[in-house]
Amino acid sequence: MLMLKKRMSRMEKQVDASLERFIFQHKVLGVLMLFIGMPLLTLLAVCICTTVIALPMAMALGWA
Repeated sequence: MLMLKKRMSRMEKQVDASLERFIFQHKVLGVLMLFIGMPLLTLLAVCICTTVIALPMAMALGWA
């Protein structure tokens, strides 16, 4: 478990550093990605998770 936690922490630092480099090199694309892309990605993840949970329940209860 500790090894997995260390790997995830290292991966998080690498992703953070690469995103930071990208934003410094491409300022306009970075701003668009932060203020448009990330909220849309979050909304998409919420919709997918809700569908994955709600659809089987609807099928089991005969609503769909």
